[in-house]
Amino acid sequence: MTCSCCSRRAFLGGALVSLFSSVSVLADRVHVVRKGETLFGLSRQMGIPFHDLADANHLNRKSKLQVGQRLFIPSNEALPQLTVALKKKFDRTHVKARQWKYVVVHHSATSSGTVAGMDRYHSQVRHMENGLAYHFVIGNGKGMKDGETVASRRWKKQLAGGHLASEALNEISLGICLVGNFEVSVPTAKQMQALAGLINYLLKRCHLGHSAVKTHQQINTIYTRCPGRRFPVKTLLGMVA
Repeated sequence: MTCSCCSRRAFLGGALVSLFSSVSVLADRVHVVRKGETLFGLSRQMGIPFHDLADANHLNRKSKLQVGQRLFIPSNEALPQLTVALKKKFDRTHVKARQWKYVVVHHSATSSGTVAGMDRYHSQVRHMENGLAYHFVIGNGKGMKDGETVASRRWKKQLAGGHLASEALNEISLGICLVGNFEVSVPTAKQMQALAGLINYLLKRCHLGHSAVKTHQQINTIYTRCPGRRFPVKTLLGMVA
């Protein structure tokens, strides 16, 4: 049987281990600026979007770093990411610098759907010249595999979207459509993981910050409830860099 004194020492020791472990984690997220380093260079070196690194330290493009300055490095290691295969596939597309400003989330407002079906509807019924309005579609297990992520011709050819009421916004906004009607249900867990992974990839690939992520309702010039009242916006934002 352990005495109360030993119990207290064991508790204190455990607490100290926990404390120093926390300090170690924090230390890994602080960078001390060395001679010649710039904010842009550090963002590329660490694989962190420039705006995220700047925002975390209340800096901007004009800010000059000082030797010895301590920078907080936002961690994205635990955030969802694309699979290696998908990243390799999407990396084949050449993206022009500063072409895209927003990543916009939509729902199909249908219980099931396929890329081919949406493309056919947008081409033949809505008479869109480039077919499918979105750059990416994520399935829900009904028509497409649950969490399956498919890039459309608009991403591969870097064409403007057709998913917003404003043509000017379509020119600078990547569109992602999740199959499902989120007025009556919520996205599947696999859809949310796939969506967050895709957004994290796009933010890094297009050098965008967290504020670039929008829902259709937030950015559209005409009122819409898309992606639905049951779409978990806060949950998504907590999953992206």
